[in-house]
Amino acid sequence: KMKYLLYELHLAQNMDGTNDEELVKLDAQWIENAKKYKEIFNTLSDRLPQDIFNRFNSWGFHDYRLIKIEIEHKSLLHSNIHFTVSSDDDWILSFNNVSFFQFQHLNYENDKPIYNREIDDWLYEELLPINESTLSFEVVLSSGGNILLHFPDKSVSMKKLK
Repeated sequence: KMKYLLYELHLAQNMDGTNDEELVKLDAQWIENAKKYKEIFNTLSDRLPQDIFNRFNSWGFHDYRLIKIEIEHKSLLHSNIHFTVSSDDDWILSFNNVSFFQFQHLNYENDKPIYNREIDDWLYEELLPINESTLSFEVVLSSGGNILLHFPDKSVSMKKLK
């Protein structure tokens, strides 16, 4: 579960009926969490390829549509995961030698979701250190989909599609 850019916080900020006082508190919490996350993310500049670090140091793929996830399974030690995302341009974000992969739907049993559970727009992601050689990547989608994976340092790339 994401540590800083929390789906619950995002939902609460966008829910009808949240009063102004609550919104001020939620906004302050979001700013504080984002600041803490940024401090940790900035320590990863040597552990991520430069283009990846730069991309996720700004907007990442926020508001892109997740088109597909491919799991390329070579062996239990060598699985690669590819995310195809689309907006005005299309990209493939690839993680190699993934040691852990988890998907869960945070909104699956919600009777009244704020967002359409069928639409997977990329909201936020966190790239965090696990130990001295492994990183975690987690993304939460507007539908409530949540994907977490672990991968070795520098084992991530992105490619722009035509």
